[in-house]
Amino acid sequence: MKIQHKDIDKFLPFGELIRGFANQPYLSSSDLKRFLRRRGIFFTNADKETLVPCISTLLLSPSEFDDLRICQNTREDNTKKNTSRLEWNSDKPIIETLSNFTFDNIIPAEGANFWFTSEPNICVLDKNPNLIAIDFEIERQDLNKSWYESKNVFKGRLIIEKVDDNEIKLIKSYSSPESNFVAETIQRELVHHFKANKVVQEDTELKKILFGDFSNEDRIVFFYRLSSNMKSIYFTFNDIINMEFKPDEKKPLPKLIDWMKNKSALKLKGNQIHDTFFIKEKEYHSNLQFWEMESSFDFTYNQHKGSCNVVFSFSDFPSKGDKAEFEINISNFSVINGSEYSTKDKTQIKNALLDLFDSKKDETYRSFIKYLESKNAIA
Repeated sequence: MKIQHKDIDKFLPFGELIRGFANQPYLSSSDLKRFLRRRGIFFTNADKETLVPCISTLLLSPSEFDDLRICQNTREDNTKKNTSRLEWNSDKPIIETLSNFTFDNIIPAEGANFWFTSEPNICVLDKNPNLIAIDFEIERQDLNKSWYESKNVFKGRLIIEKVDDNEIKLIKSYSSPESNFVAETIQRELVHHFKANKVVQEDTELKKILFGDFSNEDRIVFFYRLSSNMKSIYFTFNDIINMEFKPDEKKPLPKLIDWMKNKSALKLKGNQIHDTFFIKEKEYHSNLQFWEMESSFDFTYNQHKGSCNVVFSFSDFPSKGDKAEFEINISNFSVINGSEYSTKDKTQIKNALLDLFDSKKDETYRSFIKYLESKNAIA
């Protein structure tokens, strides 16, 4: 999220300065159209190519510029989530074990261009001592950016939840490489802290969903279970619209797909992707390494209706290989009568939906693990 230039309260931008500000992706066409409507200016065309030039011809009042700044500052980057699990060896509530946990040395003292805006906050959710959130906010400075982009603020969250007597779940939410780094570091330090306090055994490892946990065939089955088989009262699956994969270099390719040889990445986009012969036919699955699937869904949530695309991905596979961690995010989002919603409202709905998808993803994964265990037992 962008934050204000240090002198933002000392001047009013106009002309090209306001054009650049209004052109940011953090200000939507709906924000600009609603802003102009309050000025008595109406457009049938809601494209930013039409709205931005109009705004750049206006002289804004301080309160009008503040309105645009509020729209800018409530727009978050795309939030991503991943989930880990850890064996728990104590009757203590989680909150009691965190009394002496500190955030010292989470961010390196040297070599980092970001920092905490304030001390991360540990809080109990829903009055449940076994449901804890650690919220943090970091600021990054980019000296090579323009006046309205020089500083960025990113929020992150780590939720720790006791799911049964012997296991806790850690859900990491982040929106940038920096906030991911911080959340990952806090998560790692928590594991060390729990071991030092004897609530987690010394030889226990954090269980993540990693690319290398699956065979090529099982990974495709897992992706499919995250599409048409993932049902909810809140959303309905439409179609798989994107899949990214590559041939497995360790295995010879069947003749019909030997054209994939030496390809480091392949992407399928469009409709009915699952009917492509080398995806539909199981005989090719052992030769293909799929690491990302994007699916479209319709949703109805708290009287809000719309559509969204959800990305299920081992996004770091090209660089980390088998160690790439599974994550989920909403890549595209629209709500019916969207012009009636503020950016803040849309962000809240989107984040609530992401929580629902992540919960259903976790349920699907747990069910899939049981399926693999039964399959391997039979074999």
